[in-house]
Formats: sequence, C-alpha cells, structure tokens
Amino acid sequence: MDNTENKANESSSDEDAFEDIDDNEEIEDDDEEEPTTCLFCTQVFTSIDPAIEHLNSQHKVNLAQLKQKFQMDQYAFIKLINYIRGGRITAEQLLQTKQPEWNDEKYLKPIQYESWLCYDYDAITTDAPQAAASVPELLQRIAEQGQLLQQASEDMERMRNDYRDLLQKVHSEGKDTAATKNGVVRNAPSFDKEYFNSYSHFGIHHEMLSDTVRTSSYRSALMENQKFLNGKSVLDVGCGTGILSIFASQAGAKNVVGIDNSEIVYTAMDIVRKNNIKNVQLIKGRLEDTELPEARYDVIISEWMGYFLLYEAMLDTIIYARENHLSPNGKILPNRCTLHLVGINEMLHEQHVEFWSDVYGVDMSDLRKRSIEEPLIEVVNPEHILTDSQEIASFDMMTVDLNYSNFSHEFHLKCTQTGKLAAFVGYFDTFFDLERQIMFSTSPAATPTHWKQTVFFMDQPQAVQKDQVISGKIMSRRHQGDARALRVDIEAFGKLFKYTVD
Repeated sequence: MDNTENKANESSSDEDAFEDIDDNEEIEDDDEEEPTTCLFCTQVFTSIDPAIEHLNSQHKVNLAQLKQKFQMDQYAFIKLINYIRGGRITAEQLLQTKQPEWNDEKYLKPIQYESWLCYDYDAITTDAPQAAASVPELLQRIAEQGQLLQQASEDMERMRNDYRDLLQKVHSEGKDTAATKNGVVRNAPSFDKEYFNSYSHFGIHHEMLSDTVRTSSYRSALMENQKFLNGKSVLDVGCGTGILSIFASQAGAKNVVGIDNSEIVYTAMDIVRKNNIKNVQLIKGRLEDTELPEARYDVIISEWMGYFLLYEAMLDTIIYARENHLSPNGKILPNRCTLHLVGINEMLHEQHVEFWSDVYGVDMSDLRKRSIEEPLIEVVNPEHILTDSQEIASFDMMTVDLNYSNFSHEFHLKCTQTGKLAAFVGYFDTFFDLERQIMFSTSPAATPTHWKQTVFFMDQPQAVQKDQVISGKIMSRRHQGDARALRVDIEAFGKLFKYTVD
C-alpha cells in the first residue's frame, strides 16, 4: 500500500513551529531522559550520561579511550554495542581486546532498540595527538569537520524535536496502548489513526487501481496460478477496495477474508455484495487486535509496498500475519522483494534543488538544504540514468524480521556514460515465485507505477567518466520519531548525506 498524500507541507509546518525556539534554549529533562541499562550489568539509569560515568567508574571502560584506541566512528560504536549485547561480552573481555572484533557489518543489526544506539558518539573527545599536516590540509580538514559537525548538530536537533513530538502525542492521546516489539513503537493505534484515515479517500484508491503494472501483476499472479489457489483459504491484509480478495475468489480460493482498518472497507463490502461474491468476507479493524473467522490461512496476500519499498512499515503487519495467521507450509504473496540503487544526471537537480537559488528574482537558497534532506518521489526519465544499478537489499517474506528497515550496503556503481552525477535513485522489484512466475519492477527503465522512484539528491553534482566506478555506502534505519518513516544515510564522494523518507 502507498500513501500518496503530500507530506512535504506537513513536514515543513512541523519544523517551522520550532524555528523561533532559541538554539540555546534548554529542552526539559523529561524530554531528553531515556532509561539506559548498563552494558555490563543490570543497573538502569535515567539517561545515558550517568550510564557512561558508571562504565568508567565501576567497569573501568572509558569510551573516549576506546574511540582513540580503535579509531572508532559512529557506526563502529553502534557495531560495538550490538557486539556486546549479542555476545554477552564482559567488561574484562572488552578491555583485553586487541583488535575490533565488532567490525563485521552484521553488528549493524541491533538486538533490540535502546538509547545506546542513538547516542552521538562523535561528541566524545580524545586526547590523541594530531599528525603533522600542511596548512592547506589542516584548513581542508577543518572545513570537512565543520560540515560534519553542522550536519550532526542539525540531525540531533531534529531527533530531539521528533522525540518531543512523539511524547506529546502519547501523552495527549492518553489511554491508547501501543503495541511494542523490542522497545520500538510499532503498529500503535495512537500513531496509526492518521495513517488509516488517509486510505479512506477515494483518490488514493483510484491512483492505485489505475496503476496497471501494480493491479494487473497481482491479477496475473492469482489468475494464472489457479491450480495453486484452488480450494485454499486466503487472508487479504490491508484489503482496501477488496480487489485482491475478489481476484483470489475468481482464481478458485475456497474462502477469502479481507481486513482493513480504513473506512474504505465499508464501500468494499458493498462492492462484494453487488458483485454477488459469496466466499469473500471483509472485516474492519487492525489485524493485530482483531479476531478473525479462522485462526490460520493457506495463503496471505497483500499489497504492502511503500515509497523506497519500506516506507509506511506495513511489512510489520505482514510479519505479524505470518507469525500468527499463516498455516504450516502456507505461502505469502508476493513472496519476495528486492531494493536497488542507480545514479542519475543533474537534470532533476536543476529543477528541484537549484530552483531555490532564484525564485522570481528572490534568493530562497535557505530552502535548498531542505530540498535535499527530503527525497523526491518522482518518475525518473531513463535517459537521465548515468550508472548501472545494484541490488542493495533483499527481503524474503517467509524469513524477514522486524529489523528489516535497519540495513547497510556498500555499493559500487559503474558509470555507463560521461556526465554529472547529481543523485542516487532507489526503486524496488516484486516477485510472485509460483509455477507461473510473475514479477514487476519500479525501475526508471520500466513502465512507471504510482510508486515512481525515490530520488536522493547530493548537494552538488559530481563530474564522472564512462566506466568509472562510484563507490559508497547506504544505511537505512527506522525513524525513531515516526515508526512508519525511514532515516537514510548515503556516503559518497567523501561526503555524508542524510535523508528522511516520510
């Protein structure tokens, strides 16, 4: 499913509401404090700072010394935390370590959410002597560090504001009980009300149903595999207008149950009755707290994909459905999705980033940075592609877990022509691995869909040559202030770019 509501204005208004707050104004302690459990014992502290002091005084583990000893950056510290938690490493073992055994990328995947993972380790200072460098090198280093510090400062301020908004929402909505998993709020009624309301509007369903790539692919997957569907019970998660439930019935399913928490489901019930479909039952409610007519189903179908595949976090609900409502040897459709990255030229950059330099004669370049931080959802002309594409993540519906949004990948994109690379573009492919295999792609090179593509702009286009390989790293993680949004970082051309997909 995909929320096509334009949230850019909402995001801008939320940030504008805090523009008048003095940068030096203190945030109340209650907003910043988050319970923190010691890394080596069971003692719990009100926030991370006393926990760090405890590590130093009681366990003789000094984070500044570790940073200096192993030349650790933010990602290295995150790996260290997950290494300690996953291996139940003691303080004594850590102090005896000669090599950073936590450097493996698998340690970027957290055991569970905790405040240690959100701490700004770059703020930890060391007394390491500076290597001798020339004046130009020092000036360049100062400029680079200044830019990184500015990015980090803005990122931390945004996180504080998001967290404050989150707390205010929880407190104002009172008695709603949030479903949690590993300490991260997910699929909570408090946060989902606005989300489900957006799917009550006719326009969004018209856009999805008129997406022929999307709708015809689902129909083909079911209708061309009737032997597989024949006599089976089917659960349609997020059924919307009921179109997939109807396709499943037409393909020979014994019975179909569709569930959706949007008001559109009442219209879907009328559609099912008007078409005289007897074996389809639709239910209004959240899957996580609704009792279904049957406990288990042979097949689960859903159109859960969002922008950049993972936005909206509806995959959480598919995982819940798999763990609680899928029969042994059952199947989820689609059963597999892959996420890809490709580089493009400066054409969209000129239209959407440089635009702010001169707006009817007015310099509005202050909005330029925001236009970079918020990825553009747009159909990319295949003629603008400058590199080959690379798969950066793969998701099997039968094995994916709730940490699916937290991944990193080192990419190497070979340039197919000479030009100026100005953005990286994310898209996804979807697979129905049945006897009659069906798939569809949201690539710029494929027929456009309502998902379009997700464009991650850089601040300045970079000149590239044909056959040059552009190496970098992309890291995705769930937004802590909005369980359905993503934070994406891309390292390329010696710079770090930060984005929020919301």
